[in-house]
Amino acid sequence: MKKSSLFRSLLLSFAIFFLFACPADIPPPKNLIKDPAQMRAAITARSESIESIRFKEVILEYFGKGERVKIRQLILVKKPTTLRVQTRVPGSEEILSLLVSNGDRFAMHRRDTNEYFHGTATPQNIGMLLPVNLSAADLVRVLFGGAPWDRFDQYSKTTPILSWDRKDGKYVYKVRQGEKTLEMLIRPTDYAVTEVREKDSNDEIVYQFQTDDWKKVDSSITGISLPNWIRFVWPDRDLDFSLTVRETQTNVELPDILFELEPPGGSRVIDVDSSKR
Repeated sequence: MKKSSLFRSLLLSFAIFFLFACPADIPPPKNLIKDPAQMRAAITARSESIESIRFKEVILEYFGKGERVKIRQLILVKKPTTLRVQTRVPGSEEILSLLVSNGDRFAMHRRDTNEYFHGTATPQNIGMLLPVNLSAADLVRVLFGGAPWDRFDQYSKTTPILSWDRKDGKYVYKVRQGEKTLEMLIRPTDYAVTEVREKDSNDEIVYQFQTDDWKKVDSSITGISLPNWIRFVWPDRDLDFSLTVRETQTNVELPDILFELEPPGGSRVIDVDSSKR
């Protein structure tokens, strides 16, 4: 009995060892996409049945410089590239700051300082309220579960490479410019973008975001899921924060006036483009 128990224990130990020591080898799907242009079209098409989204309850958690901050937001997005972000005073429904963008231009009002900012919707300007290091148009695409194409198109001098990662069981869409690379992982079942990584010449990650907790939206839209959790990591800025979505409404009526913002009376108007010259 003792020898039999010892033998079974050894078999179990070897099984556990090989389970964790041997890397996964996930074969590609039978309908494997090989053309990067076809993959780009598939990513764009996955959410074509959704025109607008209201993220009614968003929790932003920020970690950086020894701080942890948690705030509540309401985020509205509408295709192709319009965006509205309301940040609320903790413990109330009072709006602390408001940002709107049509994808090309943005405007933001900070109630605490009564300052009104406006200018082009660059990652730097959008980062005044949401430090995601994405253009307004790319932020809309990411919230739809898609790809930050503006960021990838900055690597326009190189031809995209599409491959299959047998370890993760996902597509890898990669571009390179000089010694820098930008890549994203794409789920083969529905072409959702699950992760984006930018690396330097030492193969160190200098920027990254990950999506998780994907959930199917309204039953009238079959098969479409959206990320309910997005984490952004930007090591050089000591920035690490996440967006957690608690309630989502899709294809809601969002009038254009929601994405317009005039300077409130008495506010200090700041053109961020001219202030950088």
